[in-house]
Amino acid sequence: MTTITLDTTDRPTSTHKVRSLAKFIAGFTEFCEGAREGKEIEARYRTYARLSQPDLAELGMTRAEIYRAALVGRPV
Repeated sequence: MTTITLDTTDRPTSTHKVRSLAKFIAGFTEFCEGAREGKEIEARYRTYARLSQPDLAELGMTRAEIYRAALVGRPV
């Protein structure tokens, strides 16, 4: 009869697996939040870019300031 032994010293523990999964979920959540924020910035940029010069002037902006207003979320 042959005896088989299993060396478990290098195997990750369940605590290690849980921590790894938590890190993955946190990273994925951060990625999703960044993607959502990027879409919001793009939507604001498109909204401001569609405005005419007089409409932008009413907001106190020039066309050159559109990108900045889109990033901060409001006319600057």
